[in-house]
Amino acid sequence: MSYDIYLETEDGVLCVSGQRIQEGGTQVMGGTKECHLNITYNYSTLYRLTLDKEKGIRWLYGKEAKDTIGRLENAVELLGTNQYERTVDNCDRCGFHTGIGDGLADPYSKENRRHDYWAPTAGNAGYALNILLGWAKEHPNGTWWGD
Repeated sequence: MSYDIYLETEDGVLCVSGQRIQEGGTQVMGGTKECHLNITYNYSTLYRLTLDKEKGIRWLYGKEAKDTIGRLENAVELLGTNQYERTVDNCDRCGFHTGIGDGLADPYSKENRRHDYWAPTAGNAGYALNILLGWAKEHPNGTWWGD
């Protein structure tokens, strides 16, 4: 399960970024400039803690990008952007106290940190939000949609 989040122009056309990405749960070979990101549902608890207690990341849907910048900035600051990093420090900052380890033999090993996109770590969730934040700043009049 995942979220397909995208940013559209006022005319309902997918926004295009100046930056190419190759991120998310579904990746385009060679990357894409389209403002469309697939984010694993595994981060949902972190988004409920930092964006909206009821809606989580779906809080974005239907809103103009410029109206989401402040909350996205705050969430990114709380979560950080160190992908795959499983530390007590970055989880404590956002109030997420479970999931450290997630059954990995050594969750702190460089190997596991480097390859575990699916782990619900603060840094993984923050990294994805930071991409969305960049698009919001680039296309402030765009509207968020998803699922």
